[in-house]
Amino acid sequence: MLVSVPHGGAAGNILRTGILSRVLDADRSLRVVLVSPMVSDPGFVREFTDPRITLEPLPPHRPEGLEARLLALMQAGYLESGVTESVKIRRAEATAKGTVRWLPFKKLAASVVAPSMLRPESRYDVSDRFVSHPHAAALFDRYQPSLLVVSNPGLIFSEVPLLRTAKQRGVRTIAIDPSWDNFTNKLIPVRRVDRLIVWNDVMKAQAIALHGYSEPQIRVAGTPQWDRYFHDDIVVPRDTFMRQIGADPAKKLVTLTTSPAELYPHFDHVIRVMAAAVAGGRWADAQVLVRVHPRDEIDRYAPFTNTPHVMIEKPFKATVRSGDGMAVDTTAETQRHLANTMRHSDVVVQVASTIAIEAAIFDTPVVNVSFDGETPDEFVRSARRYKQFTHFANITRHNSIRDASTPEAMVEHVATYLADPSLEREGRRRVVLEQCQFLDGRAAQRVAGFVVEEVAAVTGRQVSSSCVA
Repeated sequence: MLVSVPHGGAAGNILRTGILSRVLDADRSLRVVLVSPMVSDPGFVREFTDPRITLEPLPPHRPEGLEARLLALMQAGYLESGVTESVKIRRAEATAKGTVRWLPFKKLAASVVAPSMLRPESRYDVSDRFVSHPHAAALFDRYQPSLLVVSNPGLIFSEVPLLRTAKQRGVRTIAIDPSWDNFTNKLIPVRRVDRLIVWNDVMKAQAIALHGYSEPQIRVAGTPQWDRYFHDDIVVPRDTFMRQIGADPAKKLVTLTTSPAELYPHFDHVIRVMAAAVAGGRWADAQVLVRVHPRDEIDRYAPFTNTPHVMIEKPFKATVRSGDGMAVDTTAETQRHLANTMRHSDVVVQVASTIAIEAAIFDTPVVNVSFDGETPDEFVRSARRYKQFTHFANITRHNSIRDASTPEAMVEHVATYLADPSLEREGRRRVVLEQCQFLDGRAAQRVAGFVVEEVAAVTGRQVSSSCVA
């Protein structure tokens, strides 16, 4: 079995949740080739050294030549279709940046040259027929895998050569989808794999309606990387956590979680407003924690290092840089720290991220920032656009958060929640039920069970299900 781990986030989702270890326990004759750029990280190698695991590098990949041209034609057809509100907005963004051009003409060319690229069930068939990848081919020649497990259905370019080679050789494929927005929010559509594992029924319906999947191809498992959130033993006492982050246990904690600069470049403005709210007494007895996103640069926040009542952290383990630029590893301690951050924060402030769900799991109130810097940006570059994204609308429609369209609104909403954290509690509960679907902390076990089913199907062997029950 080939297992692709293209970056530290995937390591957290697939490896550190116990999915792989459960699969290995279920079939003692199974051998795994773990393909990852992190095989250059000595710590990663030590952690996953095992007689039944072989480590191989996963090189970066960027479509070029024929592959890039075919991808552009297929992308044009997808973007022109306007399948979701998110895709319409993302198209407008890309057009404004000049990263996509001549979409109607490219779609017309696709309809003439290869109309299959315009159909969800066959979008990638032409490129799979004519494009090859020698490195991936050599890997398949060397190990002759029966099954390929990937961390994403074709949206991480470094995994594409593996998926394409598997398709060309008739090797069965499984994608453990890691994100709630992959089916509605990307500039290219996901690929079809033989088995798609998703969090919830919402994602399942999107995969069927938008990407040509059939119901029997999809399994719903919950969110493996959040399993720990549903176990009481992950939470430490508040005093212990506050001392860990250098905070005052006697004060309330308002946590700001950042995003990469290309998604929201105005966090300096947000922090200044938050610091002023504390200093001016608007948030009595409060302090601010700035949690830097794994794809964000902590150097952006150096000017706030000595700001009173403001703490800044990027609590991730550094590792080698992956093909898509990520250079941190998501460990069990990373998830434990995030769980405690969500549990012990009195209010969380964020910009349209999964943090809204993670905070809701711990019944922590959330304020969404939808304002920009000192002056508003045009819509295609503004935080206002995120409120209309299809996946985030599934949060706001439950009346689960408060949206701040101005700095003053953010200050007021946080103050309101500090005074009464029970507000919007029912909305938060509905979000958790819809997005997580399972609240038993056993998503990784379900994923492992689905993978074991595929191992049995492709090998014809009877495998033990007790390890994944």
